[in-house]
Amino acid sequence: MDLPLNQTHPSALVDNRVQFLTSSVTTIIVIVSAAFILAASYYGLKLLIIPLGLIGWFLLTQFPEIALGCLMVVGTFKGAPQLEGSLIDLTVVLVLVLVWSMGRAFSKDSSIPLPREFVFYVPILFMMILSLLYTPNLSGGIDKTARFFIICGVAILGPFAVLTTPVRLKRFFWTLLMAGMIASVVSLPMLGGRERLTTPGGDTIQLGHGAAVGIAIVWFGLMPGQKLMVRLILYGCIAVLAVALVGSGSRGPIIALGAVILISIWQRRRVGFTVPQLLFDFAFLAGMGILLLPFVPIPQESTDYLGRLLYFKSATGFLGPRAGLLQLGWKLTLEHPFTGVGINGFPTLYTGVGNWPHSIPLEIGSELGLIAALSFCCLLFFALLTALKEFVSGDDGSRTTRNLMFCFVVIVTVSMLNTGNLNDNRQLWTALSLPFLFRAARVAGTPG
Repeated sequence: MDLPLNQTHPSALVDNRVQFLTSSVTTIIVIVSAAFILAASYYGLKLLIIPLGLIGWFLLTQFPEIALGCLMVVGTFKGAPQLEGSLIDLTVVLVLVLVWSMGRAFSKDSSIPLPREFVFYVPILFMMILSLLYTPNLSGGIDKTARFFIICGVAILGPFAVLTTPVRLKRFFWTLLMAGMIASVVSLPMLGGRERLTTPGGDTIQLGHGAAVGIAIVWFGLMPGQKLMVRLILYGCIAVLAVALVGSGSRGPIIALGAVILISIWQRRRVGFTVPQLLFDFAFLAGMGILLLPFVPIPQESTDYLGRLLYFKSATGFLGPRAGLLQLGWKLTLEHPFTGVGINGFPTLYTGVGNWPHSIPLEIGSELGLIAALSFCCLLFFALLTALKEFVSGDDGSRTTRNLMFCFVVIVTVSMLNTGNLNDNRQLWTALSLPFLFRAARVAGTPG
């Protein structure tokens, strides 16, 4: 039987690798089932959809934490050309599974209480609804608002209903790791070409973000304290993810990954590293990179894009086309400080510049006004503060889940400053919930 989130049985610490193997096999079964369902839908094998769908539904309802992880990364694969004719929308299926699981958890009072900081969502939601009165694109505004309430709402509330034990938390993160590995492996045949590596759906940033999150999960969750033979396998996983990360040319994920790696050095004892292991791991990975990277045909476009990191003296040179988007987002925020231009107003009025500001705070400010943007910044501040407190105050028994939570929150926070939009950046909303989840579980486990 699963233990509460803030407790870990001693045998679970000993058999952590067995847990990982079990969770990985479960995740593979779910992913393979989904692939069969999509294949049956695509190739017209409609008779197979019902039995395969029932199997997939059963597995996902038994392991809703995997469904939540899949919801975070479904866009990475859903845009693949091979799935364009599919009769099933994976996002809808995952949302339905999670709503079903959340309903059962909340009705049985087996969920973790919601935090008081969620009051900062109220101005954002209120302005979304109010801005429908003046948005220049009512149908687009309704669609964006509905998606946020439903899909992002599941991402926000889901952790308190389905990530209630250490094993479930680990399965959630293993799902993100496996998705990053699959996307990275699929992208490798693009090496040697002219264009940057992409996900099956054709997105470079998603590939870079998935690879960065995967490396962070291996580094924080699997590497500390492992024997050399196990770490050799993990080195190979990091190598595959690193090639995909560099090949994608995504700068934000590289900066975010660098930040959490520095934190792991600074707080090596809390992460679980000894000085000899840390020195050996860095030396081995650096040596492997120096020896093998020259033989990896990284596309020229990827290296050129990453080269913009050196142009830090110029915003245009550093950010490229996004500099104009950020400037316009700030300009619109100042021109409409109280109301914004209306939900989904940015892409409707300024399609010649871009679809969104590529920065969540600026997107909220330009479309919903400064009050909503300030409320989001307050929520972000308390989430980061809580994540840091839980990271530095946790015990050895919760080390793995605590480390994974903290590195995930940091990476997603850095990434959302220069990429994504409100509804596509689902990992952000889940990341903002995780620190409060840990705090609530810890407080519930203390006397009084």
